[in-house]
Amino acid sequence: MRSRWLVAGSVVLIGLASARAQPQQLPTIPVPPTTPASPTPSLPPASAIPPPVSGSQLPPLLPVPAQKPPLAEVPRPSVPGFEYDHGYLYLPDSVQERLPPEACRPLGRWWVNVSLELSWAPTRKAPATLRLPVPGNPAALTVPGHPAGLRLPVASESSGTFGAGLGLTVGRWFGEEHLHGVEGNFFFRVADRTLDGFSPGTLVLFGDGPGRSGPRLIVVPDSSVTSVFPVTLSTFFTSVDVNYRSNLYCAPRTRIDALVGYRFAYLSDEIYLGDVADGPDDRNRVLASNPFHGGQVGLAGEIRASGWYVGGSAKVALGVVTPDVCASGLFTNAEARRAGTFRRLPALRASEESEFAVFPALNVTAGRQLTDHARLFAGYSFFYLSRAARLGDVLDPSNSGLVLTDFWVQSVNLGFELRY
Repeated sequence: MRSRWLVAGSVVLIGLASARAQPQQLPTIPVPPTTPASPTPSLPPASAIPPPVSGSQLPPLLPVPAQKPPLAEVPRPSVPGFEYDHGYLYLPDSVQERLPPEACRPLGRWWVNVSLELSWAPTRKAPATLRLPVPGNPAALTVPGHPAGLRLPVASESSGTFGAGLGLTVGRWFGEEHLHGVEGNFFFRVADRTLDGFSPGTLVLFGDGPGRSGPRLIVVPDSSVTSVFPVTLSTFFTSVDVNYRSNLYCAPRTRIDALVGYRFAYLSDEIYLGDVADGPDDRNRVLASNPFHGGQVGLAGEIRASGWYVGGSAKVALGVVTPDVCASGLFTNAEARRAGTFRRLPALRASEESEFAVFPALNVTAGRQLTDHARLFAGYSFFYLSRAARLGDVLDPSNSGLVLTDFWVQSVNLGFELRY
């Protein structure tokens, strides 16, 4: 009985397996016709579809699609004779990283340096003693018949060759690369010397002091009375130049710049009654002035190594100088002794005329780089003016007119530079 049940179960299992292996027919569901929004791709023909397989057989491999020819290479815009086609998108081989511009050293867009100058200049000494007549001066109380006059012992005297001065430089670069900028330079020196003049039979008084007021003259009957008063000789020189600065060569330790600009210089020699004045300009004096104006070109540069540097500049200006002589107060009728007698000075009445002049300037410095923005330096400067009127020539009675000569200044300096 038990074996019968086993046989019957086996027959049922075999029948289920055979029915499962047969393909099932699904009912057809009608689909309403629709208009496609877009064209559908066409299906391959039925002959191209392999028949279904049964059992463990694998379907055959699909045929390999035919390879299309490669696209033609699009020429690059850099090829000579290439005409740009707007239908293509041209891309570079690689994108280069943009780096910030590197400054041409030294650093700092602004720079300022101040220097103390110790300078020397040539002198033109007056050859004779001067006499200043008193008649006609409203400040003098004269006694009829008494010849009053002031004697100035300036023979072989001058303001001196040495004088202190000051130098100043201010500049600014226009861009971060420090290749183009503007720079201004200022220099001045002054030298003074005070002598003692005397006036027999005349008192010379200064109401507010010899440095702040003009003299008042009082003639006394006794010619043995002599008044002593100060007489000052002074030489003043200043130079100002403004330049456009453009870099010619820049390396990690070296730079060279070209300079183009304008220079103004002023030289004056004078003699006046009293001490070095600090008050109003009401002195009795003779002034020989020389303003210079000119266009300028030059070179500037420096070399750096191990925290030290050496720099310098060479410039030359071509322009005009206009010498002028001005006498005021008692000096209007000044006389100088010649051949035992006093004679008028022809140069006091010289006319003002412009003359061509050359003004070269040289500067050399050596210093220590304290930080990237601070320096300490020492240097040497030289200035030269080819034509100028000097006081010693004006006070020479042997000259028939205004005599022009050259003038130079050389100085050593110590200074500090700040960049920011």
